[in-house]
Amino acid sequence: MSYREHIEQHIDSFPEMPPLCQNLLGYLDDPDVDFKTIKDIIQFDPGLTANILRMANSVHFGAARQVNSLQTALARLGTKSVFELILSLNVSSRLQGSLPGYGLQANDLLRHSIWTAVASQELANILTMKHTGMIFTTGLLHDLGLLLLDPYLKTERTQFNRTLETQDKSFDQAERDILGMDHAEAGAIILKRWHLGPEIVAGVRWHHQPEEALEYQELIYLIHLADMLSLSEGIGTGIYGLQFTVSSKTITTLGLRKKHLEAAASTTLDKMRELETILT
Repeated sequence: MSYREHIEQHIDSFPEMPPLCQNLLGYLDDPDVDFKTIKDIIQFDPGLTANILRMANSVHFGAARQVNSLQTALARLGTKSVFELILSLNVSSRLQGSLPGYGLQANDLLRHSIWTAVASQELANILTMKHTGMIFTTGLLHDLGLLLLDPYLKTERTQFNRTLETQDKSFDQAERDILGMDHAEAGAIILKRWHLGPEIVAGVRWHHQPEEALEYQELIYLIHLADMLSLSEGIGTGIYGLQFTVSSKTITTLGLRKKHLEAAASTTLDKMRELETILT
């Protein structure tokens, strides 16, 4: 049996989306949903309620006036942000562990994922993009496939290192050659099983090959760039370091200028630290 076949079997045993997230997912696209309905779903979870209040009063959401009630906090955040927070809280525990196959220490993947999520959202705001969908969630989940592939990469680490040293191949191409799929594809398969939206799945699937995507290109290039910025800052580099490169079409696709990158970098770190405190 090939590695790909083993991995596909293992995907079936990968944990499902948390039930609370599944319950809320149905309300995201409902224009008539009210915040009392959402409050009734989550109010009996004191830890979650406390975190929603912390988020609503955080710099990340530009809080100017403190709120103390759950329903007011939900109204400030909005349904999408509440879903993103709940998913982040549930997924963050999975991202905190070490991944020896990829050379990532405990919390390395979580910090890289948060940085990418915040940076992609900041870039979208700076570029005044109107239709960025679930960009924060996509950024947070973009490397979820590492969790699935890590045991296999650990087994083949020697061959993997040799491939990178002796052949002119990108990191994700080496993954595909040795394991039969790369971590981007693995993550996309998991998110399909979680029934997340097609834009999130596409953003994860193509974040290292944005030029291959047929739709949601703006979102995908944002995730791609934010991921590269995180790696360039040395956040969550693991064994792959700077083996990945920024797609040559990124600047023209997004209409980027140097000032956009500088502005995003200057605000991302502080917000990342604040979110890291909440999520851990």
